[in-house]
Amino acid sequence: MAVGTGSTERKIFEIIGPGILYAAAAVGVSHLVQATRAGANFGLSLTLVIVIACVLKYPTLRFGGMYSSATGETLIASYRQDGWIPFIIYAVAQIFSMVFVVAALGLFTTGLIQVSLGFKVNNIIAISVLLACILLMLLTGKYRVLEKVTKYIVAAFTVMIVFATALVLPKIHWSFAAFAVPELSFSLVPFLLALMGFMPTPAEGSVLQSIWTCARAKDCGQMANQKDAALDFNFGFCITIVLAMCFLFLGAGVMHSAGVEVVKSNFGFSRQLMELFTKTIGSWSFPLIALSSVSVMFSTMYTVVDGYTRIVVELVDNGFPNSTISRKGQGQKAYAIISIILCIAAVLVLATMMQSFATFMDLTSVIVFVTSPLIAILNHMAVFGRRMPVAQRPGPGMKLWSYVGIAFFSIVTLIYVYVKFIL
Repeated sequence: MAVGTGSTERKIFEIIGPGILYAAAAVGVSHLVQATRAGANFGLSLTLVIVIACVLKYPTLRFGGMYSSATGETLIASYRQDGWIPFIIYAVAQIFSMVFVVAALGLFTTGLIQVSLGFKVNNIIAISVLLACILLMLLTGKYRVLEKVTKYIVAAFTVMIVFATALVLPKIHWSFAAFAVPELSFSLVPFLLALMGFMPTPAEGSVLQSIWTCARAKDCGQMANQKDAALDFNFGFCITIVLAMCFLFLGAGVMHSAGVEVVKSNFGFSRQLMELFTKTIGSWSFPLIALSSVSVMFSTMYTVVDGYTRIVVELVDNGFPNSTISRKGQGQKAYAIISIILCIAAVLVLATMMQSFATFMDLTSVIVFVTSPLIAILNHMAVFGRRMPVAQRPGPGMKLWSYVGIAFFSIVTLIYVYVKFIL
């Protein structure tokens, strides 16, 4: 696939694409709930923790678009070429967890919609309608439609969230002491691990970035060059950090400053935040925070369903190169079938496994943590390996940065496993 020459005259809006999809997928529960809860419980004291977690993950996440723009293939293809063992571990982990992730996101998103609009319906019906709408949007349009719709949604909720944050900034108690990291405690460690592990997104976000980079190249007939790919990802990555800070400040300004006791459940917490925001700023502000929250979660659902579907197609293509999916002209049909199966499976999981759903989500979280160091290592091997053109490999500084990121993923995972299963 030819590498495009790029043009400095092109507007950023035309260059960005996979990076915006990455931002939409990343800015979900991790931001709306975890970052806001961090501000609500601890004020500004976890600001540095969020920033450090995002910065240390940067190389691993950045390598997705970097590898694909240089080689014309996805990271999943690289994993397969590195051997069956890493490929199978990644494939099994993804296929098992994706159904529960889609189900959990659907449950949370429909809950937000119902609170925002003031009505209540059966969860299964609500999620079925939501996923049907997403499927209709994905199957009637190709990658270009996905990218265009997501750009406008991300632009809209970014403006709304920044504006909402500006309203509460005067209510935050600003001081250098407020940014001091709190002392570690037994109750704080699990929350910190979840915050660092999922902020701004787990390592698997790099694979989505890689897949969307190749999808965009296929759609427009030209692969982005490294300069455009870097601008694209950096733009989306910066959005995730800015919005993480915004949600942290929202929690600090609306809840922490008022000394409000935080509701433990994610859905209850989001409802509490919207109600408190209305009381603090005024009833006129409810539509603002409600629309912002729903837009965030809808864009996450929209991009995640698309991304997971493309991951399965890639897994089959690389695991079974002689399969029907790999044959010319079958790609769109395979995409449609897999996306429908994924959504039906998510609904069935909620309909039949609600009693043990929390257990499965805990297991999914464990899988995400355990596979993150593996993905970080495989991504490092990909961009510094023989398939990556020498001239396009990252420099020594990025290489060292990547090693630090791998160490970070590994340490967080080891502590998580210790706290979860041994302590």
